[in-house]
Amino acid sequence: MRAVDPRLVRAAPAVRRFLAACGLLAAATAATVILQATLVGDIVARVFLGHRDLAAVAGPLALLAVAALARGLWAWAFEAGGHLTAAVTTRELRRQLVAGVLHAGAEGRSSAAVTTAAIDGVDALDPYFARYLPQLALAAIVPVAILAWVAVIDLESAVIMAATLPLIPVFGILVGREAGRRARARHTALAQLGGHFLSVVRGLPTLRAFNRGAAQVGRIAETSEAYRRETMATLRIAFLSAFVLELAATLGTAVVAVEIGIRLDHGGIALGPAFTVLVLAPELYLPVRNAAAQFHASADGMAAAERVFAELDALPPHAMGAPAPASRPDAPVRLERASFTYPGRTAPALADIDLTFSPGERVAVVGPSGAGKTTLARLLLRFDRPQSGRLLHGDTDVAGVDVALWRQRVAWLPQRPHLPAATIAEAIRLGRPEASDADVAAAAAHAAAADFIRDLPEGYATRVGDGGAGLSAGQTRRLALARALLRDAPILLLDEPTTNLDPATADQIASALERIPRDRTLVLITHDEALAARVADRTVRLAGGRVLAAELLGERT
Repeated sequence: MRAVDPRLVRAAPAVRRFLAACGLLAAATAATVILQATLVGDIVARVFLGHRDLAAVAGPLALLAVAALARGLWAWAFEAGGHLTAAVTTRELRRQLVAGVLHAGAEGRSSAAVTTAAIDGVDALDPYFARYLPQLALAAIVPVAILAWVAVIDLESAVIMAATLPLIPVFGILVGREAGRRARARHTALAQLGGHFLSVVRGLPTLRAFNRGAAQVGRIAETSEAYRRETMATLRIAFLSAFVLELAATLGTAVVAVEIGIRLDHGGIALGPAFTVLVLAPELYLPVRNAAAQFHASADGMAAAERVFAELDALPPHAMGAPAPASRPDAPVRLERASFTYPGRTAPALADIDLTFSPGERVAVVGPSGAGKTTLARLLLRFDRPQSGRLLHGDTDVAGVDVALWRQRVAWLPQRPHLPAATIAEAIRLGRPEASDADVAAAAAHAAAADFIRDLPEGYATRVGDGGAGLSAGQTRRLALARALLRDAPILLLDEPTTNLDPATADQIASALERIPRDRTLVLITHDEALAARVADRTVRLAGGRVLAAELLGERT
């Protein structure tokens, strides 16, 4: 696992600035540490040599106090800068991830994995920036500076320090490999826990309906226990690393201290330099030891960054702002040997589908439940991408088109349309916010909704509740159809527009569909054979994810 991922540096300019600041602060810290040790050695030497008057050491003491304050200031700057950089970087990573996912659409992505990466994942970068990177900068600069200074005042001690110093990074690497593996396993367990809990929450109505809620308790307990085990394993590695590194640093300091004591006793080194080396010995090992001890923060942070970058890498290129190739608005839409299989299933929902929707054509896609009709609609809407084959608009592969631009060309009436808490006019105008009142009224008339809207207490100014509360299912469906018609997109995709409606309301919807202008391509997903025969120019029959037949004007082709 790399200490600094280049992708993380490129993700936010703040990281580059922070790394540069870390280098400068580490150099300032090294100078301050050496100054403190030299002053301590000088003060001790003066006192032991008979300068007992406070005035004789007042200057060095004052300078020592200033150095201590400066060192505290550098430490505060490290941590404050780390927290600030972490906040800026996590915000930027969240922005890129959320913008990319929203730009690319659902397209088969795991919302639990994305949520875990964007929330719990990037939060792990805070200790990485605030604690690990500062210690890494200190470990790279302070020991080198100390060794250089000790070599000037006592070469023999510098050689011993240089020989014992590598023990700490060696032990740190050995322990750190396991820490990195455990950190990745912990993030995987967290993603599994989040995904399962999200699935249970989404399925609560079904679980309650079939009295299966209690059966999920055990499964949630299992995933929670798996996460607990991985977390405790990571903590064990962290505690073990702290013990091993502390032992190595203590032994290194002890060797230097014994060597200095023997030589001082035999007159091989002066008192001032001896105390300076003794003070610098623990300072030599401290940043390396702290950097290695903080490696678990690096492991968590880098594992989180890897998960975020994995999610970003899984996005199609256009999702990150690449230019979208253009295609003619009146070009046909084609599925070319398109196949799609839902995660966790072996049977494909669609298998080698070849379909063409010509401009201005009215096509009804019919078939039993599970035939692949809804999956076909999801591919056309770019909620999912074909796992093999292509969706083409003219000669352009739609996979390379900005999903926002593509959806400007598609108006959608879902099987269960949702209306926000708003006025009737506002609910319709969601299809095209800049539309005039006349355009809204025209769309309502085309959707056979104008009559019942006029009968409402305040007409188009009547407020409805969330989900169309206060309206019947048929009225909600007609308002949603008016919203889709107002969008004025060249492709109109309707999913079961008459399902669960009474015959009179279904007839009104069918009449509205017959009046749709011929300059728009109509794709009708339906079980209703009568509706298909009444509205469509061509009927495509699906079964088992395959096209069984296509019927043109009632004749099989």
